[in-house]
Amino acid sequence: MAAKTMSGARAKVAIVDPTTGQAKVVGIWNNFSYNVNHDVQPAFILGRFSAAELVTTGVEPVSITAGGWRVVDHGPYAEGRLTNVKDLLTQEYLVLSVIDRQTGKTIAKIHGCLPTGFSSGLSSRQLQESTNTYMGLLMDDESTVNTEASSAADLP
Repeated sequence: MAAKTMSGARAKVAIVDPTTGQAKVVGIWNNFSYNVNHDVQPAFILGRFSAAELVTTGVEPVSITAGGWRVVDHGPYAEGRLTNVKDLLTQEYLVLSVIDRQTGKTIAKIHGCLPTGFSSGLSSRQLQESTNTYMGLLMDDESTVNTEASSAADLP
């Protein structure tokens, strides 16, 4: 019987190149985390000690951290798609996907991603690690597609 629980050994992470539309699995990362937060505000009214209601007022951008091994010729600009300074005005959104290699399902698909930075360090007798960070607009999983309602405002 195949395991139903997701694990790191089953996960592959791919970045979709916006210029070609091709997905490329990033083989240097050994950890990948993403975080989705909803903004919830309490409504306090006069004559009451506790909140009268909780109201969801927004969804924060998705925070993404991808860490892995620093491989020569496969650094943060090549594998991690960090934007070169000369291309900042023309950069396009990336799509990051976490794929379950056992079932082939996309566990997380984060749309509208831009790289926000990277860090790296060296220690004696250790492999060099590098961490890339990204921010994305919305995340889908295997059971949900997140989109704004058709009545939502948008940039012209």
